Amino acid sequence: MRARLVVFLIVGVGALGALLFMREVMRNRDFDRSGFTLKKLRVLTYSTFVSTNGPGGDLIRKFQQFCQCKVDVTSVSDAGLLLERVKVSSGGAPFDLVIGLDQNMLEQAKKFAWREMDASEIQFRPEIEAFRKGDEFLPFDWSPLTFVYRKSEEPVPQNLADLMNPRYKGQFLLQDPRASSPGLQFYNWILTLVDEPDRFLAEIKSNVHSVSPSWAFAYGQFQKKQGRFVFSYLTSLAFHWGVENDRSYDVLRFSEGHPVQVEYAAIPADCRNCELAVQFTEMMLTTEGQTVIMNKNFMLPVLKGVEEGTVYAELPQLKTIPTKLGEDLWHWDQVFAR
Repeated sequence: MRARLVVFLIVGVGALGALLFMREVMRNRDFDRSGFTLKKLRVLTYSTFVSTNGPGGDLIRKFQQFCQCKVDVTSVSDAGLLLERVKVSSGGAPFDLVIGLDQNMLEQAKKFAWREMDASEIQFRPEIEAFRKGDEFLPFDWSPLTFVYRKSEEPVPQNLADLMNPRYKGQFLLQDPRASSPGLQFYNWILTLVDEPDRFLAEIKSNVHSVSPSWAFAYGQFQKKQGRFVFSYLTSLAFHWGVENDRSYDVLRFSEGHPVQVEYAAIPADCRNCELAVQFTEMMLTTEGQTVIMNKNFMLPVLKGVEEGTVYAELPQLKTIPTKLGEDLWHWDQVFAR
């Protein structure tokens, strides 16, 4: 009898506790928990920006400590695919911040709605002022583009016409302009300087080892010595010279001039945590943020003086030219899409 009474008491106490717990749950079901949950900044960028060696990790860690928030990153294989990802996400799961648009994408980007940002206090270097495209798109790094190669006794091209020379058969590594930002830079460079682009592309086709879907893939082939020349950034030299301490790399310097890539950050108008996006962009445009981007993204800073005393100040000066911003890839398709 005593054992039954003990069991009854235990069950009764347990049931009473459960009822009290459920009452509290129901009473607090509408309680505002926003103060107890971390805000989330959703960032869209390209994969190398947030790779192990890219600047994204350092910037995100620093920002999360500052904002007491969480940064969620979605990445695409190449910056050339960013707008496609924005388009797919439109009306569904928008991003708060897009990092890595370049000037060739801005006309397409303007088809979407973006939030304006105040850049009145930012001291951009003179080369960047010409690439300011309104307060919706803030530049955060830049570099001229050309071909990177390893020095040897063999001759190298001195101008665009030399790219057609049969002696360079199978030696050039390019990126596909339909998917790659540098690939589109190359294509627009040719459109700007060559009278008959389709004939020119047909002439150099036999000299092209491969056309890759991304810059990272093409540069990986170059590092594996699958090609002698890779279309890339002048600032790629900073990695070889500064990090690898290897001065055997150089770049082609053409008298006709070279294209320039400027990268931008932009905040979609339908952002949720818009102020976090503004704060992250402001951090990217501090001297500290620019130093991280310069040393990890291997691009030139957009602020004055950041590269002084570094390997970036030793890079050769290339003549740069504005290039056409055409979207028509007809000439490319006629040669390389067959």
